[in-house]
Amino acid sequence: MSQEEIKEEKNNQEECTGSCSSCSANCSSRKPSKEELLEPANKHSRIRRVIGVVSGKGGVGKSFVTSYLAVNMNRKGYQTAILDADVTGPSIPKSFGIHKKAKGNELGIFPEYSDNGTGIMSVNLLIDKEETPVVWRGPVIAATVKQFWTEVVWGNVDYMFVDMPPGTGDVPLTVYQSIPLDGIVIVTSPQELVSMIVKKAVNMANAMDIPILGIIENYSYVICNCCGEKMNVFGESHVEEVAKEFDIKVLGKLPLDTSIAAMVDKGQVESIENDWLLEASDFIEQVCPVDKNEEAVQSMNIAVAIGKDEQVSEKFKDICKLSLFTVDEQAVSQAGEILYKNEDMVELCKQQNIDILLCGGVGQEILGKMMEQHIMVIPGQQGTPAQVVSAFLNNQ
Repeated sequence: MSQEEIKEEKNNQEECTGSCSSCSANCSSRKPSKEELLEPANKHSRIRRVIGVVSGKGGVGKSFVTSYLAVNMNRKGYQTAILDADVTGPSIPKSFGIHKKAKGNELGIFPEYSDNGTGIMSVNLLIDKEETPVVWRGPVIAATVKQFWTEVVWGNVDYMFVDMPPGTGDVPLTVYQSIPLDGIVIVTSPQELVSMIVKKAVNMANAMDIPILGIIENYSYVICNCCGEKMNVFGESHVEEVAKEFDIKVLGKLPLDTSIAAMVDKGQVESIENDWLLEASDFIEQVCPVDKNEEAVQSMNIAVAIGKDEQVSEKFKDICKLSLFTVDEQAVSQAGEILYKNEDMVELCKQQNIDILLCGGVGQEILGKMMEQHIMVIPGQQGTPAQVVSAFLNNQ
């Protein structure tokens, strides 16, 4: 530090009141605000609400609760997504029957989608084999979770659910600090020991100033097949006591039901029909509403360079016109055509706000100029405009 900087630092310390919130001084003791720690989502993402699903310990069915909350909100007509932050125990893709590998390009990584349209990103979609263990240290895992937020092209999402790893370690801390959570749901089970663990999760959320939307108790009871009586196989529930102590809401109690495990193992979580989490879904919708009129993520504009035969022009000099497409909320619409008369292609694409140019051949000079303007060029295309756009959007 220079003498001037040392003097300024000393003056700041002498005048310091201990509160950084109302102070503009740039001193070494200044702590970043909560907003300053948040990471921006991928620029092609518009995520309206983010709900974390947490548990104090493993084995309480947190991932199923995450999945079924997303299923319920999807059935309500919302666009849903799941960020699987449980990197060392990723089970979300299997619950939805997704076994393909995620792909990406210059825009970022693309999530895989369930049969009903829920976007999912998980480390299991990136590794070669689902059974491969993720033997990573905490900082690497935390960085991966952050990348799932910043580098995945989520598109338009009304409700994103984050399946957190159990406990109060590096990854939950990273999520709390890096992702703008609107609230968390705590999942627990009836054992008395769990009450103490839940309190740890509650206290951590309070310390990080994250709203707690409520508690869901899983494995709460078993219904006898013969008489229909409810049996508390894990002992008497203590969830009401914990909820009362912290003045939070019990959002639901789920049974221990072998049919749930069977459907999840088959990848058919979206086929489960029950009202166990309807109250929880209704409450989330109430306290974290989504404004349908809110501006969505800016659409992606694609231009396809075509020749006289209405196919993609094999050579750049033979381009006759550009066929324009708009991609918004995973819907593709043709936006018209513009004639090309050997003018400046870079300037033409800038005027049309083109994000991506699909073409046949292209020279290095044009390619370089396009990249300078942040226009992605993908040469080597063949077929009709609709065919190449469809192939691009399907990562082919």
